[in-house]
Amino acid sequence: MKTTTWTKAFVAVVSASLFATACSSSDDGGSSQPADIAAAQAVTDQYEAAPTNLVLDTPLSKAPEAGKYVISIETPQPISSAKDDAIQQAADLLGWRYQRIIMGTDAEAAPKAMDQAIALKPDAIHFSGTPVSMLSKQIESAKAAGITVIADSVGDEPIPGVISTSLDGTAQVQEWGKMVASQVVVDSEGDANVAVFTITDYPILNVFTDAFTAQMKAQCPGCKVEMVNQQVTDLGTKTPQSVVSTLQRDPNINYAVFSFGDLVLGVDAALRGAGLQDQVTFAGQTPTPDNLKSLEDGDNSVWVGFPVQILGWRVLDMLARSFNGDDLGPADDAFLPTQLLNKDNIGSAVIDDKTGFYVGVADYQDQFKALWKK
Repeated sequence: MKTTTWTKAFVAVVSASLFATACSSSDDGGSSQPADIAAAQAVTDQYEAAPTNLVLDTPLSKAPEAGKYVISIETPQPISSAKDDAIQQAADLLGWRYQRIIMGTDAEAAPKAMDQAIALKPDAIHFSGTPVSMLSKQIESAKAAGITVIADSVGDEPIPGVISTSLDGTAQVQEWGKMVASQVVVDSEGDANVAVFTITDYPILNVFTDAFTAQMKAQCPGCKVEMVNQQVTDLGTKTPQSVVSTLQRDPNINYAVFSFGDLVLGVDAALRGAGLQDQVTFAGQTPTPDNLKSLEDGDNSVWVGFPVQILGWRVLDMLARSFNGDDLGPADDAFLPTQLLNKDNIGSAVIDDKTGFYVGVADYQDQFKALWKK
């Protein structure tokens, strides 16, 4: 079984609406059409090796002007802090002033944090996870004040006033969903019965689960995929029992897929207590440091590498291009460097020694310096 422990690392911000109850839906599969394991293997082969470059290779037209003032709305999870630490490093290199506003978890936390940021009159505001539609009023106010806004880790298209939502956005997360599904098809040899645990309140997580399900249907029509919804407040509390109940209800489930690594909190202990520790293999996206440590310890799970530091630098790269008047297209089109992580290749993956998060590309800072003419 794929075992992991937990360090809270959820990328999405706590949104205003939470589902009152967990629910599940299933796709029974059952097609007699054989799995296309060769096609799935072709996908996984692309992402076996550690990346060596940023993917983004279009330099800025000129070195960014110093003195810009940028504010991030930071959600209260370690992965947001790690990303913003990386933004701080990039800001120091560019000679920019950088500040964080830590948002709360109440229903109006995101709008209140944005209002606070706008009042400080920065050159740019960065937020992540919160649906753009929830902040439309604040984005309009920022635009009127001449403040540039950028969002990452959202499933929305940009609206007037937001220069980009492509970073860890829809296209990227769809690719991660396809990657994980392909690996499940390959590892199961086309005989996968999957329970997907997620929080459907978060649009960006739905992008992942929709892409995962579509890829499973395309590559393994006879495989079964069941969605099991959770609440944010279920993390580490009700989710472990939800996993246990799901497996007890269907002993044929052999894969548990998590739309983000934090959902694994407490699951291992619950499965061991129920004698189910050998029934399923874990897989998912946005692994926590503990998820990755479990791989290093020989766990056979599969996770998509999420380069949090590079994502932070890409935020400032996008802003620098915007301030320069450069075309944002090349940056919007460039995915983050990533790979499919498993026990066989985790030893060659670049992991941050201090935070335990996946880095991906060891010399990413030098590569950004070259793009920025620094």
